[in-house]
Amino acid sequence: MLELENQMVKILHVNVRNEKHGDEPVLGMDLRLRARVSNDSLAMFSTTLKSSFYHKDDSVQGDLVTTADHLPNLKNPKLGMQKWEGTWEHQLLTIHHKVKKEDDIKLDDVRVKKLVFDMQEGGTVFIDFTAQAHPDEKVSARLIALLGQEVHMSLTVDEDAQEEVED
Repeated sequence: MLELENQMVKILHVNVRNEKHGDEPVLGMDLRLRARVSNDSLAMFSTTLKSSFYHKDDSVQGDLVTTADHLPNLKNPKLGMQKWEGTWEHQLLTIHHKVKKEDDIKLDDVRVKKLVFDMQEGGTVFIDFTAQAHPDEKVSARLIALLGQEVHMSLTVDEDAQEEVED
């Protein structure tokens, strides 16, 4: 499961739509996001994922970094972007906007899906993903204004929504 803590994320695309929840129209929004993380973050999805795509090429790196888990070199650089199957329900997405916590944009009960890994030489991974939410009009306008910008964001499990599902 993807978890981010105050991570720099770029808002790539915003799609606003109306959904029907019964007879009621509800505003829906898809946010296409890109996080730049270390390849160590691949462990959130599988403990073997990092070693599947990365290795340490001693002829290039030499003895600069001696830890065994430092794997900066791509095994197959021409492989391209890799999709990761799965959908994560009941996530809490917080965009840390401006200085005060009151200015943060909080989206609860978010669905995260359509993950794609773009692994880079040197150990960086871009994770593109879609976050689906149901913000009100005011929050929607604030999100649309951030299109194309980089923002600090956190993504965690929405404990309140999880409890409602379990009850």
